Amino acid sequence: ALDHQIIYGKMRVGGARIFDESTGGNNKFLHRIIAFAGHEIEAFDDIYIDDDIVTLDGSGNVTSPARYNGKVRIIKHLGSPDQLADTTLVAESSKWTSAHRLRGIAYLYIRFSFDADVFPNGIPEITSVVSGKKVYDPRVATTAWSDNPALCLRDYLISPYGLSEDSVNIDDALVISAANVADQTNTVAGTTRYTCNGAFTTASTPYDTIQSLLTSMDGSMWYAQGRWRMKPADWTAAVLDLNEDDLRSS
Repeated sequence: ALDHQIIYGKMRVGGARIFDESTGGNNKFLHRIIAFAGHEIEAFDDIYIDDDIVTLDGSGNVTSPARYNGKVRIIKHLGSPDQLADTTLVAESSKWTSAHRLRGIAYLYIRFSFDADVFPNGIPEITSVVSGKKVYDPRVATTAWSDNPALCLRDYLISPYGLSEDSVNIDDALVISAANVADQTNTVAGTTRYTCNGAFTTASTPYDTIQSLLTSMDGSMWYAQGRWRMKPADWTAAVLDLNEDDLRSS
């Protein structure tokens, strides 16, 4: 079994090849499925064939670069819980059926049409810039895509591939505070203070994953009084002033 890839924020990634089939006379067509994430994603943004960003028409046919026109078709599946099997592949395949729904798996179905001039080096590599997992935001009580590191860390704590923690055991007041700090805007550069954009697999240990998530806000996390708590790197005013009067002796 393959480890699932988890994507927070937005990142260009590759995926795992989970299906290949050739059809047509002289095996003209290669049907390939590449799984990118073991969860629902927001979007496949830019899709690359090797190093070329491609443009798709409404049916998924690649229209540019021009050399791929009529040679490559790419259909996107975002991995929703009620996702259906790709009807185009079901119609063209002898092995893929309506039972192959891949629910909860974000994938691309690619059909290549053989042409030695278009693909002189063999089957090209397919990658994509992916807007990853939708995460819960306790500030507005909604679930949507975000690259806010506090929200991504909270999601990892409660996810089955993370710590599988109950939401009631997360200090959401501190999550809200951390998320607000992360969303602060640099008025000069026009950038958000902290963002989380990266991918890992379920083979990664929780310790390593949590440490990586924390680095995106230079933060810390601890468990106290039955709840997980977090804090990003953020200057706060002093609450205690020590001077010579506080010395025990000379």
